[in-house]
Amino acid sequence: IYNGALTYSANYDAMRYFLAEIYPRIRQQLPGVSLSITGSTKGVDLSGLPMDESVHLTGYVEDIRLPVAASAVCVVPLRQGGGTRLKILEAMALGTPVVATSKGAEGLEAVDGEHLLLADDPAAFASATLRLLRDNALRARLATNARRLVEERYDWSRIGASFVELVEHACHKGP
Repeated sequence: IYNGALTYSANYDAMRYFLAEIYPRIRQQLPGVSLSITGSTKGVDLSGLPMDESVHLTGYVEDIRLPVAASAVCVVPLRQGGGTRLKILEAMALGTPVVATSKGAEGLEAVDGEHLLLADDPAAFASATLRLLRDNALRARLATNARRLVEERYDWSRIGASFVELVEHACHKGP
């Protein structure tokens, strides 16, 4: 699964890259594999995406947790853009292992091989994805570690408490 609307240019670029450079390598070794891309495609020129019958565009999904949790792997081949990497945190929280580019996981305290797999070229990305699709034990280990990371570092209640602590410290410090 790729959980990102193609209306955002970084997501479109990620899927154009994945579908052209990475996905054919995966399909060559696992012909029965499929890819779901969630999110709006309204106003998007899909002709630039090399899709076949194994690629499913879900459109807007009311509850993203359902398709992400039902997927074997979440791919995040981002090469540009910024912001919070919510698509990775969502997948990790739901127990779906992640393969991402370094750019895709930028800013997260996730460790390659412990919480997710990182790969920055098409062959390595395809290889990492195939490893996860074929290795149930690796999927389970990464999913467990990633879920723990999200609970310990990215849970809203913990983030809120850290923020309150920071503000209180700043207020007591004075001008």
